[in-house]
Amino acid sequence: MPTPEIPQFFSDPLTAAGLMALAAQAGYYSLYWFLGDRAHRQHAAEGFERVLVSGVLFGVALILINLSLWGLNTYLSVAGVKLPYNSAIQVLNQTKSWQDFGANVQTALSTAASTYQSYVGAAWDILAGYMAVVIGTGVLPWTSPVSMAVMNAYAYIVTAATTILISAAVYAVAAAMAYSWPALLPVGAVLVTYERTRNLGAWLLALSVVAPVVLAAGADVLKSAVDPSKLPRLDTATPSGAVSLIQAMTLLGLVGLVLSVLSYAASRLFDHAGAHLALD
Repeated sequence: MPTPEIPQFFSDPLTAAGLMALAAQAGYYSLYWFLGDRAHRQHAAEGFERVLVSGVLFGVALILINLSLWGLNTYLSVAGVKLPYNSAIQVLNQTKSWQDFGANVQTALSTAASTYQSYVGAAWDILAGYMAVVIGTGVLPWTSPVSMAVMNAYAYIVTAATTILISAAVYAVAAAMAYSWPALLPVGAVLVTYERTRNLGAWLLALSVVAPVVLAAGADVLKSAVDPSKLPRLDTATPSGAVSLIQAMTLLGLVGLVLSVLSYAASRLFDHAGAHLALD
């Protein structure tokens, strides 16, 4: 007997997570409706309104994600920027229908996480070489001046590499949350309709809307501008040779700035909406 196949509509992780969250919320109020008295039924009727509002916010969040992706593609087209076929944004652009949107977002974030991890490895190699030289020349008394000279001469290299190491690691961890992204969006849509959890729900929705596109675009722009395999080492870290290192540090800082600003703006938008829609 052949095994029944899962309908394509339910195979999408985002659709499945959204239906599960809304069904759980509706099921909770259904118990009040069927098992309670008149007061409980009134409470259930208000709860069903929450389910409807959660569904609307879920759809609005998806629309905002697609609008942000459309705006990014429009800018890249006008600016004449061509990204590699296997870039994170190109993965998002390969979406053909609703069913594969959530899975493509996960794949794009996984691609972005790998890109950020490559900068973590490159920065660590620079710092490891620096520490080896400083410690190796500082062991013997007659070579300790060399150690001090290396510390002073390459202080800017250490600062840039350390910043890249920390920033890229944070973004890699954030992008690695790809497989939890489909769950954050519907859960945030449910939580924002309750007064006590409105702020948490607003932040979950904001991160779900902003983080995928910003982290994916940031990884693509960073990799196209500065190849992690070409970051300078100590023997090539001249003032002119370290330009790419400083450029990578600057771009990583811009990714964090854009992510913070847009996440805060989106959270305020959803929090304001929740304040008007919450029934508590």
